[in-house]
Amino acid sequence: MIVTPFVSAAAFTAHPTYLDLDDLRYGDASAPDQIAELTNLLLMASAWAEGYCEQPLLAHQYTQRLRTRFGRDGTLKIHPDHTPVITVTSVAYGYTPTALTTIANPGVWSEDGRNLEITTGAGGPWSGSLQFGPPGAGCPVHVQLVYTAAYVATTLSAAALAGAVSLSVTDPTGIQPGAPYRIWEPGAEESVTVSGAFTPPAVTVPPAATAVPLAAPTVFAHGAGHDFTNFEHDMRLAVVNYAAASLLRPDTAAEDAYPDTRMASGTRQTDTRKDGSGLVDEAERLLERFSRKR
Repeated sequence: MIVTPFVSAAAFTAHPTYLDLDDLRYGDASAPDQIAELTNLLLMASAWAEGYCEQPLLAHQYTQRLRTRFGRDGTLKIHPDHTPVITVTSVAYGYTPTALTTIANPGVWSEDGRNLEITTGAGGPWSGSLQFGPPGAGCPVHVQLVYTAAYVATTLSAAALAGAVSLSVTDPTGIQPGAPYRIWEPGAEESVTVSGAFTPPAVTVPPAATAVPLAAPTVFAHGAGHDFTNFEHDMRLAVVNYAAASLLRPDTAAEDAYPDTRMASGTRQTDTRKDGSGLVDEAERLLERFSRKR
């Protein structure tokens, strides 16, 4: 279950939607209550994005069990259920699911995180009965694959000064050494690169806040609660569009900044509906390439 929206309330508020966000809870003058309601809406928009893509978009550890065959080159070729794959933790295979051989430090070739070729290491120990060495080419086997997949979308768990050499994040799942990420803090957005010396911690549920060292100091100071992510811009924009569509009122067409375009609130090309349908269509278009491919 998503507990933190893919786009923070602060980032959504800073986006040029031109929507009135001061009265989301009618009759409630509390600013924190209004922010809480906007966060709820962004959580629903984030869950909608995952549902549309038919797979989790938030970095997570997943155990996939399947039956497949060894190739002529002695490798296992696997199409993972969840993509993109970030790292493979373990691979186990065997003739029956109750007698699996676990491969230590498997060699994994990843094609854009969407197709895996796993080297089992011929000649290693084998748990299957009545056979010496691993299965031959074309031999059907049961496989259990544990991997981390999807995209990092977490928040800063603590404030940091300008020139900080590490950042504390709420959920370190999926964060990799040497990888770039972006901090989406209105007025202080910047990209950072994780130090190559960072060792990703074991995945835990619930996640534990973790200090992530950086390859170079931050340019700006940052407050807690802002987005730390490697979500592609199209994914974030899709969440913004869907949330904006949920907030639109029929009379906003009169103040439309994008008439006769896909982003229009009232007139959406051939769409005669005076609601947020065009924004939803655009959100779906943006997410299409991230959808699960079977």
